Amino acid sequence: MEKIMIIGAGEFQLPLVQKAAETYEVVLVAPVISAEFEPYITKRLLIDVRKKEEILEFARQEHICGVITDQTDIAVRAVAYVAEKLGLPGIGYETGCLFTDKSLMRRKLEELGLPLLPNRTVFSIEEAVDYYRELGGDVIIKPLDTQGSRGVQAVRNEAELREKYPEAERWSSNGGVIVERLAKGREFVVEGISVNHQFKNLICGDTLYFDIPDAYAAKSRIFPTTADEELERKVCELNRKIITGFGLKQGISHSEFIMDGDEVYLMETAARGGGVFISSDLISLSTGLHTEEFLLDIATGKRTTMPELLPQQCYCGYMAFYVPVGTVTAIDGLEEVKALEYVHRNQLDDLFVGKITSAAHTDKTSRLAIIVSGATREELDQRMEHIRQTLQVKVETPEGVKGLIWA
Repeated sequence: MEKIMIIGAGEFQLPLVQKAAETYEVVLVAPVISAEFEPYITKRLLIDVRKKEEILEFARQEHICGVITDQTDIAVRAVAYVAEKLGLPGIGYETGCLFTDKSLMRRKLEELGLPLLPNRTVFSIEEAVDYYRELGGDVIIKPLDTQGSRGVQAVRNEAELREKYPEAERWSSNGGVIVERLAKGREFVVEGISVNHQFKNLICGDTLYFDIPDAYAAKSRIFPTTADEELERKVCELNRKIITGFGLKQGISHSEFIMDGDEVYLMETAARGGGVFISSDLISLSTGLHTEEFLLDIATGKRTTMPELLPQQCYCGYMAFYVPVGTVTAIDGLEEVKALEYVHRNQLDDLFVGKITSAAHTDKTSRLAIIVSGATREELDQRMEHIRQTLQVKVETPEGVKGLIWA
């Protein structure tokens, strides 16, 4: 049996590993590999996934036939590097860097003549302050190459910038930080597909955020968008220009956009499928594409043509919640929600009596999510509200008993 390498072993990589194990011996690379992966893997390397040379040597030893990841940015460069060095199908290391560095993205947008918000890459607080004064308005600061929105923060005055800058710098691998004018308009998310440099938009959806200061985490992403046809077409056409202009040869892409006035701007794009099961579940529910099978086939050279895609099949999305900082003392409705026919993959097994939560609610990775579908947007909204009413949780916190944070 041939061996395939998968880099990354977070919960969102499990669907890919499970599918791969049906056909291949799975060689898994990650700093930590939890017990749920054990039935599906034959070899492992416990390592920081950014250590590309060590991963390459391990790949050579194992004689892999392909290398892939999904739903995570941090592994994209290593995947591209290993594939390039071993002559396996891939996107190329230079392209992998482009899709994982926010500064390189913005330079490429400028080169392509595409719209971008005023921004500057800085390497010190004084550089950041100088540019903040030059812009003369609210900004957002972002580490160059983090994931899970770690270190991303809005800034509305100079004192706040000085206070928040170290957190953004901390999450950047080289200390670089993007300072960018803060846009406050409607947001979209677009998933795309590339095969041999041919590109198609798959689905365009709406992004809705938690109302929590500096929590740049979506409480839900819903497909398809409710935007009118003209606006949706504008967003998707911009995404097409970006992905083709960035030279993505193959794979699933995930792009996030924001409006400022009537203009649409890229926030970031990624050479992998959207997290929180967008890639594994919401693309499939929407278009009929078996995403994991597609990713494995392109990684091993078995897929060289665009797969058949269906028109939008339903309304679907994820709904996420935070557990307040404290200890879960009671849960009602958990099994009822999991048994609902319109509830698909979910993270409810991570919710249990005795669970202790300490993570700040500014980190995407501390959310728990549920995939939900409906025949119409109205039915989807009703079903999501039914879940919120059914799943009742009590958390003992320093401020007293609280419920789940849905908004």
